[in-house]
Amino acid sequence: MAAAIASAWLPAEARAQAQDAVSAPPPTSALVQRAFDNLYADDYIQSLTLTTRARGGREISRRLQVTRKQSVRPSKTLLRFLEPYEIRRTSVLVLENEGESDDLYVYLPRVRLTRHLSSAQRKDSFFGTDLSYEDVEPKHAANYDSLRMGPGSVGGRACERIDLRARPPYESTYERQVFCIEVERAVTLSIDFYRNGRVLKRLEADPQHVTQVGGRYIPFRMTIATPKARSETLLVTEAYELRPEVPDELFTAWNLESGTARRDRSRAAGGEAENAR
Repeated sequence: MAAAIASAWLPAEARAQAQDAVSAPPPTSALVQRAFDNLYADDYIQSLTLTTRARGGREISRRLQVTRKQSVRPSKTLLRFLEPYEIRRTSVLVLENEGESDDLYVYLPRVRLTRHLSSAQRKDSFFGTDLSYEDVEPKHAANYDSLRMGPGSVGGRACERIDLRARPPYESTYERQVFCIEVERAVTLSIDFYRNGRVLKRLEADPQHVTQVGGRYIPFRMTIATPKARSETLLVTEAYELRPEVPDELFTAWNLESGTARRDRSRAAGGEAENAR
């Protein structure tokens, strides 16, 4: 109240400057960093379901567990499929390489074979979904140049549209990505992925299904659609647990081939997990 009374005595120009300072959006780089921190700054275990519908065909659903160690660089990610039965225990290991493409390994239990994917395969579909292998790689705000494009809206919530382009030496299979980030919570409400000058696909988060986990705001329900392919994948998070100091031993070729999702969870360090559900 005192501040409001004092401001009334300010000259008109000073009052306008004070109002601008209050309403001005945060610096672009700071907003992008907060948005990336929401999704990528911690060690955690996530359980989720990917449900894909394509061109009037039957619905395909896949459940998987994602274990990430992103509190330090280079970061590491291990994804294990839980269902359906025919791909159960199929696993993907992503080892970050600073300054060059990440190493991606896929273990196929039916043939007991581990494949090392080439950098050209980063844009391939991730097991028949609308995600690509690049989409499941670790992300860092420092790998992108950002440019604010103005206000936008997703699901009735205001957000800031920001153009992100890969900053060398980091390489992306997308020429640009346009994020729309809610300022208050730094939640990424949508991403438009561009190739060849046009939108290839679009990700949208459901603002009604954003959950706070240990100071982070995590979208628990997202949809990614590829118009040209007439396909759409619904991503639903079932559980999201912070696990401080996930051990490096989980992210090895040996554990990729011989480990299990249950064993990964039991070996994750940090005491009590903070479960979002």
